Amino acid sequence: MKLKGFIYTVVASGMLFPFSLKASERDSLLTLDQCVEMALSNNRKGINARNSVEAAMNLKREAFTKYFPEIAAMGMAFWANHDIIQYNLLDIIELGIIKRGKVAGVQALQPIFTGGLILNGNKLAEVGEEVARLRQQQTDNELRLTTETLFWKLNTLESTRDVLNSAISFLDTLENQVRVAVDAGLVTRNDLLKVELKRNGYMAERVDLDNGIQLVKMLLGQYVGLGTGGNIEIAAYVPDDVPSYPAELYTPAETALPFTIDFQLLEKNVRAKTLEKRMEVGSNLPSVALGAGWYYHDLFRQNHNFGAIQIGVDIPLTGWWSGAYAIKRRDLELKNAKNELQDLSEQLQIEMQDKWNNLTAAHRKMEIEKLGITQSDENLYLNRMYYEAGISTLSDLLEAETAMKEARDRFVAAYGNFCTARAAYLISIGR
Repeated sequence: MKLKGFIYTVVASGMLFPFSLKASERDSLLTLDQCVEMALSNNRKGINARNSVEAAMNLKREAFTKYFPEIAAMGMAFWANHDIIQYNLLDIIELGIIKRGKVAGVQALQPIFTGGLILNGNKLAEVGEEVARLRQQQTDNELRLTTETLFWKLNTLESTRDVLNSAISFLDTLENQVRVAVDAGLVTRNDLLKVELKRNGYMAERVDLDNGIQLVKMLLGQYVGLGTGGNIEIAAYVPDDVPSYPAELYTPAETALPFTIDFQLLEKNVRAKTLEKRMEVGSNLPSVALGAGWYYHDLFRQNHNFGAIQIGVDIPLTGWWSGAYAIKRRDLELKNAKNELQDLSEQLQIEMQDKWNNLTAAHRKMEIEKLGITQSDENLYLNRMYYEAGISTLSDLLEAETAMKEARDRFVAAYGNFCTARAAYLISIGR
């Protein structure tokens, strides 16, 4: 004899969707934007990237000082145990001078021509600052993507747990009513054991889910600067309907390429190699400096001071021997940088297309899983009716309930994958 009547009141097509939160509860939870903002502010990778930018700025300021004169001062006093300069006059008399003395001076030396070393050095330092800022943006993008990945992973696990809790609640009610039916002699005890076994399996599954949720909370909390206490709570949900197709996000790869950080870094690398080659050429050119100074000495027991203007010319003669090889090496490095720009630009465009394919595939999978929910609901409804009519077993009904739960689990996972794929695509096109 089959159990009838009560099943209709226990099973509802929307029963296994996650429960909604009250407004007061949502206000106390962290949103995705808040998590991203905290990660950008607190994560040590971001802090190190900002420190690298500041270091590059100081290097640029240091290079700028090379335009100005170099000013140096010196002073010396000495006492010798005998005269420094000695004369033997016709083997008759010995004369000696300078046994003690003082020397001092200050001079300023202004570079006039350095083969472009100072100019190109400043340009190279400017490129270094731009690279540091781009790498900071690159780090920020990595922080955003990792934060979003952890956020949606946690959302997926918690939503899956909500689905599981709803399924357990359904089985709790079913177990109580089947037990009443067993006591009344309407069904056999075997039906009650089937419900209990299914419920125990779900309870064991919830243990693993709780552990996974706790671990992801610790990872997300550490990443956004809240520590590893695992007490972070997020404001997220899984919608009942499939989000609209992300056609408005699509950007042709060749259009998006100049806006990507990776491409800009490749361009900066070519620029840096060009300047390094110019500096290598300049280091083998003559350099000219103009100076002026004031000097004082007391060497002959007389105080003297004087000013002087000086000009210095440094011409490397044998330097071109090794310099020619160094310039050739820099030229090859520049050619490699240009080849790398071309090669990696093509790879970046392929990567953008791959990210777009992943995004559209994730959307299609959501549509498929949504259809699966509709089908599983209908399957559960039919099995419920068949069971009430006495033409199917409780095992068939439990199997239909399991299929409905798994369909919702797959939709939850597909939504999380879609959100992560969307973030990855936007970053890949420089947005």
